[in-house]
Amino acid sequence: MTHLLTVSNTTPTPTSPRPSRVTEHQDTLTPSTLANVIPASYRLLYRGALSLPDSLLVLDGLTFAARLDSPSKQSTFHLLENPLALALESMRGRPTLRFMSTIDLKDVYMDESGGVEMDIHPLATLSQIYFENMFCLQPFSSASTSNDTRSERSTIGVKVALGDSNGPETTQIVVFAQVFRFSENRKIIRLCVGRITPRLLPPQTQPRAPRPDDPIPRKPPTFFIRDLKRVGSVGRDLKRVASGSSLAAGPLKKQKTLNTSGIAADLGSGVRLGAVDVEADRVFKVPELPKQARVNAKGKEKESDVFGDVSEVQRATTVKGKQKSDETQNEAAFEKANKNAVKRSTIEYLARTKDPTNSARCIDKTHPDFKELYGFVYRGVCFALRAKMRSCTVDTGLINRLIDMHAVMYLGGHGGSADRHGP
Repeated sequence: MTHLLTVSNTTPTPTSPRPSRVTEHQDTLTPSTLANVIPASYRLLYRGALSLPDSLLVLDGLTFAARLDSPSKQSTFHLLENPLALALESMRGRPTLRFMSTIDLKDVYMDESGGVEMDIHPLATLSQIYFENMFCLQPFSSASTSNDTRSERSTIGVKVALGDSNGPETTQIVVFAQVFRFSENRKIIRLCVGRITPRLLPPQTQPRAPRPDDPIPRKPPTFFIRDLKRVGSVGRDLKRVASGSSLAAGPLKKQKTLNTSGIAADLGSGVRLGAVDVEADRVFKVPELPKQARVNAKGKEKESDVFGDVSEVQRATTVKGKQKSDETQNEAAFEKANKNAVKRSTIEYLARTKDPTNSARCIDKTHPDFKELYGFVYRGVCFALRAKMRSCTVDTGLINRLIDMHAVMYLGGHGGSADRHGP
């Protein structure tokens, strides 16, 4: 039994049939007959050609279209959720798609939910010859032995890339042949398109064996829950009351029935309970917390190591830091006070000193050289006393002697006593 490859229904059938290597049955349907008998609506996705690798030839005249349930606009809404249809429509404007290879359909996993088909133009001779030789020379191996329509398909397909790269961002499709029963004695072949997707992992039938890095299960044991319930019930029965108060006889009878050893075990090993008085005028007293618990509750537990108590080390560090801070503050205070003393003494000395070049004028703040003389004398004296100024209060006589030595050197501009030959 031979099959006919469907072609585009938008162009008329050629007047002179092309001789083909496929032997066609006399009752084979023509494209015009198919268009009249099987009306269907399609949405055009891409029209172009396939570029062959390492060749200048192209398989042209190819049309990719999505089969619609009805020609209404509402039926095209489902295409927005179809990745294959969107990928093909994004290729519009490109003259060719990239032909990659022929593959076995059993080696790939395809998504065929889009209902996308491919048609070949009747005048595209090279494309017709290629796909007829690919799908129409031999009958499908499962077509004659299975009644499943899905099984009546080719075992191979043409792999096409919708992009220029081979990375995961490029969508890859497969064109394969599918047999559709037109009638009881006639079948047609349609070129269907599927999108290659990662193969779904089979569901695990048995749980995975535990590994060393698995987390430890946190489900509490049953005996722990039982103990918590017993402790909670005892805590609800006990009431905090004053040691000298008297209560009604009803609650007292209920408390006397409790087991003393059970209460002690539930409250903890560090709790000490006195002897229970059986007399009615005595009431149960809530025991005090152990010493360790009180320390932990107040957050004042001492930490010790091989070097001693941690609190003592921290206290010594704090004291040392305070002493260092106090010393720094004292040095700054001495230095500031001594600099102020040098400043006052310098201004007073210059105010009562006559200008060697003009004996009628003193070197006060109105003198043109006052700023220069004051700056040199002040900085020189401070630099000469830089170490002593931070430790104690400098004597005023020492400050005046140093000011006099600097002033004699700077006044007049002749070098002072350093000039042995004189002006």
